[in-house]
Amino acid sequence: MPLKILYVEDNKVNAMVMDKMLSKNDTAIIIAENGKQAIDIALENKLDLILLDINLGKNQMDGCEVLKKLQELKIAHATPVFAVTAYAMPDDEKRFKNIGFDNYFSKPVDFPLLRSEIDKLKL
Repeated sequence: MPLKILYVEDNKVNAMVMDKMLSKNDTAIIIAENGKQAIDIALENKLDLILLDINLGKNQMDGCEVLKKLQELKIAHATPVFAVTAYAMPDDEKRFKNIGFDNYFSKPVDFPLLRSEIDKLKL
């Protein structure tokens, strides 16, 4: 059974790169362009992982707000949520994990490391 991953990213190029880098026979990527789409998809699908950008565009929920909503809906309790973000200051990883993200990856993403963390979900 392939892993089903939701990637929430407002930048189409970043979404295409993530899809290309992670799509394999054992991984299916679903792309959401904003928080509302992400929540709707998460409610309609059994997901194995959510990769969530923090900055999702002007006048949109940010990734932290999306995570809070996923937590309220109990989706984030059953599904790991990884922050994938351009926020890369020394304290950012700790800040996002304290908010409730299960893991943190700064952009540009280290794809072998991300893939390694994804593969651990199959265990």
